[in-house]
Amino acid sequence: MQAQGHQPKRVRGMDRLPAVMFAGALALGGCDAADGTAKSSDVSRSRVDVVTAKGPKVDIAGFCDVHADAGTAKPMLFPALDGAKTPAPAAGWRWVNVWATWCKPCIEELPMLAKWRAKFASDHLPLEVMFLSVDAAGADVEAFRKTHPEAPEGPRIGDASGLGPWLQSIGLDEGSVLPIHLFVDGEQKIRCVRMGAVGERDYDTVRGLVQAG
Repeated sequence: MQAQGHQPKRVRGMDRLPAVMFAGALALGGCDAADGTAKSSDVSRSRVDVVTAKGPKVDIAGFCDVHADAGTAKPMLFPALDGAKTPAPAAGWRWVNVWATWCKPCIEELPMLAKWRAKFASDHLPLEVMFLSVDAAGADVEAFRKTHPEAPEGPRIGDASGLGPWLQSIGLDEGSVLPIHLFVDGEQKIRCVRMGAVGERDYDTVRGLVQAG
């Protein structure tokens, strides 16, 4: 993964949020996340990224803002989580959905992603979905779940001031837009990073990404 000095066209115009650190707290005001080293919609464009997944061709390069092969992918490192241990490695692939209660596109896609869990199982796709909240306060997530009982369970970052360093450790930068989607292979390597929401039309691409390995 390597740095690029521009925001992918797909996420331009979204509700953006610069993340600012204040004495151990992260002040947030929209749907952006903080500080890092790499962001690109052009990384891996020279690779063969259009694959066939038992049917339609899917454009992995167009879906991922950062795409890496197994040899060059960064390892998945979780931040310290609130009241939870670092998740054990998944049996296959893991899709980490980084979201927040104040992020409108995050909230809008949550029900669809929750339903896709069952679809992955019926398609025999070795992919589990994990929802990681980056809300600064656990009370905010608890209040959100009371009004949105359909919201899937998942851990929360333990210290919001660590969001920036964590994003940097996995190759992202301060222009990163929530939601962030990390696709981690069975070797615990980040093979695809997507900033911004996904839609129903992206199901085949996600399936193709995992099946391409």
